[in-house]
Amino acid sequence: MTGVDRRPTLPSSVVAVAAAILAFLMSGPYDWVALAASGLGVALVAGGVLTGRHAPVTAGSAGLIVGVLAAAVANTPPLFVLGGAVAAVVAWDAGGTAIDLGNQLGRGAGTTRLELVHVGSTALVGAVTAVGSLALYRTALGRASVAVPMLLVIAALCIAVALTVSGE
Repeated sequence: MTGVDRRPTLPSSVVAVAAAILAFLMSGPYDWVALAASGLGVALVAGGVLTGRHAPVTAGSAGLIVGVLAAAVANTPPLFVLGGAVAAVVAWDAGGTAIDLGNQLGRGAGTTRLELVHVGSTALVGAVTAVGSLALYRTALGRASVAVPMLLVIAALCIAVALTVSGE
């Protein structure tokens, strides 16, 4: 009898890397610091899901967020800043999910629907928060810095993560 393959699950791994690349594309072209930080972030997220280790996924996602913040400071359009932030959080969440499901259930378990619902929920929460932040920016703040709605998105996503962690 063969052992269970404990590598990260494929659907969430693919989503994690795709979301990291999306965050890179939304922030990297606007600033050198953003390009370097988010480029390193993509490499770390990909390495983390390939090796099944949480630390590189977390560090890579932090690099993506640093890239998004650097892009925000460089006056990147708000839609790209907010989209990059949501994509970075989706990359972190999907990467962690892939690793956890691989460790607990094995790569061969039929978890595709579960993973897609989980990633979709994360993306939906991020998108709703981003749209709300963008609406607030456009109506109440006028030409204020894009860092304000960015910080609102980060705060909302931190709350969502805290609720997720406390529910375990």
